[in-house]
Amino acid sequence: MAKKGLDSTFVHYGVRKEDMALIEALCQQYDLDFEWVKEDLLRSYHERRVKNQDIEGKGLEKLIDKALQKIK
Repeated sequence: MAKKGLDSTFVHYGVRKEDMALIEALCQQYDLDFEWVKEDLLRSYHERRVKNQDIEGKGLEKLIDKALQKIK
């Protein structure tokens, strides 16, 4: 019997656990810091979606710029 309930990865990042593993593999392949992608991009993007904030155009551009500032 499959375990029922919320996937905690989905709750925090808006991404299923299986998909997060794929994102991690892609980060390794392209030499990106997975923790940065997960925390500063995915979590921020998901939080904006939950709050129905702008996640297209300028809103998305600002989110990415803010995340990039953390690695400079």
